[in-house]
Amino acid sequence: MSNTTRSQSISPFILLIEDDKTIIATVKNNLAASGVLRNHLSACQSIKEAIAFLKAHPEFAIILLDISLSDGMGLTGFKKLKTTFSDKIIIAIADDAHKHLGLDFIRAGAQDFMLKEGFDNSPIYPTIQFAVERIQLLQDEVVEKVSRIKQTNQRLYQDIFNKSKDAIYICNLEGRLVDFNQATFELFAFSEEELLEIEVHNLFHTKERKREFLYTLVANQSVTEFPIEIEQKNGKIRRCLISASMIRTPEFTGYSGLLKDITEQQKANDLRKARDVARESAKMKEQFIANISHEMRTPMNAIWGMSNLVMQTNLSKEQHNYISSIKQSSEILLGVVNDILAISEIQNSQLKFDYKFFDLYELLHNLMNVIQFKAEEKALNLSLQMKEGIPKIVHGDKLRLNQILYNLVLNGIKFTERGSVSILVENQNESNDFVQLKFTISDTGIGIPSDKIDAIFETFTLIREQGMEQEGKGLGLPIAKNLVEQQGGKIGVKSELGKGSEFYFDLLFEIGEEVFPEPIQAKAAATLDKGAIRVLLVEDHKMNQLVAIKTLEKHWSDIEITVANDGQEGVAILAEKDFDIILMDIQMPNMNGYEATAYIRHKMSPKKAEIPILAMTAHAHVAKNEKFREYGMDDCILKPRLCKRGKKNPRIFELCN
Repeated sequence: MSNTTRSQSISPFILLIEDDKTIIATVKNNLAASGVLRNHLSACQSIKEAIAFLKAHPEFAIILLDISLSDGMGLTGFKKLKTTFSDKIIIAIADDAHKHLGLDFIRAGAQDFMLKEGFDNSPIYPTIQFAVERIQLLQDEVVEKVSRIKQTNQRLYQDIFNKSKDAIYICNLEGRLVDFNQATFELFAFSEEELLEIEVHNLFHTKERKREFLYTLVANQSVTEFPIEIEQKNGKIRRCLISASMIRTPEFTGYSGLLKDITEQQKANDLRKARDVARESAKMKEQFIANISHEMRTPMNAIWGMSNLVMQTNLSKEQHNYISSIKQSSEILLGVVNDILAISEIQNSQLKFDYKFFDLYELLHNLMNVIQFKAEEKALNLSLQMKEGIPKIVHGDKLRLNQILYNLVLNGIKFTERGSVSILVENQNESNDFVQLKFTISDTGIGIPSDKIDAIFETFTLIREQGMEQEGKGLGLPIAKNLVEQQGGKIGVKSELGKGSEFYFDLLFEIGEEVFPEPIQAKAAATLDKGAIRVLLVEDHKMNQLVAIKTLEKHWSDIEITVANDGQEGVAILAEKDFDIILMDIQMPNMNGYEATAYIRHKMSPKKAEIPILAMTAHAHVAKNEKFREYGMDDCILKPRLCKRGKKNPRIFELCN
């Protein structure tokens, strides 16, 4: 289309801003003479009036502005018009006296500049025509730019439609598909041809959910992320979220839908929920085990302690045997509780290792002293052999090594009726700083059938063979295995049925230097003559109070015991009296042992705050992880072990002096 033809196809509305009525009439006549622009001219006499007019009449596209209006706004008024109506074309007009300002208006954005004096002799149509052509050009540019956006949007939509991983489709309200993408037949697992032959709504589960979806869609014209299940061709169910919008035309009624498959996401969510439930269950189980073990230990400690006291009185042989059986049974039950706690720690990944330098020789000899009486009860020979090259001081977890050896040696004693149980320590490999030690525990017991060897380290596994049923709970060996392997070691067994077993494991240790501490025996002996040992016993269980008092009095004739029924009472008594040592139960009402110790250490006078405090607990794991030290306690004693095999406990003896 030519410029002339294009301009003639437009009848633009023109606003003249002029306060001289003669000029207004002249412009009207001039435009009327052109023959194509009549009846499209309006006039305003000020910028303010023009702004209000243009807001009410947006169809006016061309403005003729007198730059010397009486309102005095001039260039400022022009700029306000240009800013407010940026889509309008403004032509500046002026009389001869103000023609020198024309260039300023052109620079400010006016399309053209005309002198009023020429309106009578020279038509203004060519200038208007140029403005019209510019309007048409701008309109063409706008149309082209909308067109481009539409094409871009169509391509974008098509790209999304084809590449989307979500099923996108259009169907009527009966479920007959009109259009769908690749993901649709992948979701339904039907071929393209098969989908065109079926009603997809029949694949929605359940019928009630399908009806609810369609009812909501029709009632609200749209649905967003409606949960629904669809059945694939193979019968598998997929969980989805469907979003849909109604489509209504004279030729078609239906909807466009988007199905998002969230099956795997839901499975992951279900797994997370199951994991969280399992974790919470594990916490509850752990708490339950801790609580129930304490409740079990408390009466068992009393039974063990009372049995021990009775056995030290004058008994007949028959009575002694009865009491001995009671004591042995209580020990077995206490062992079961401790092992259950240990295996619970392992299963809940709560094992912690505390690596420090320690005296390996001392650990092994203490172990022999603790276990010796078990071997003596069965008349077994218990021996320890350490080959050459075994370092005295090593860096490792002393408590865990002791636990491993204790379980393996106790296992050997349990299943050996005659003969011996021995511990052998060998240096397998040594460098400048590290040593790999092999520990072998051998017994002459009943042995293990070859087809059962692989199973003995499994939790709760017991060997039951004709004529040789084993007692126990099947926890000691799995505990030892986990403790070895989690420290990077290996554990194994060799055995021959009827001839005995050989358990072995290896661990890597850093070699340390021996430090010779100042002996404490002399100090203890020198201060023991000062008089009776004053003991504050803080314990809430009456039976345990009695056991502790009787046990202590049997081994220390010069002992003075004061009893407090809980931590709060203990603190109050300590404030009034002086003591040499405090035996502090941990789990008590009102104020527990940790709280009472912290109060003594931080809120009482220096003299009271420095009194030795022994944690006295039924919880074996408290002694192992040494948590009691964090609260200021000096050491820990398990309740049945106030005295060891009829002897004074050296920890009480040392701390009292």
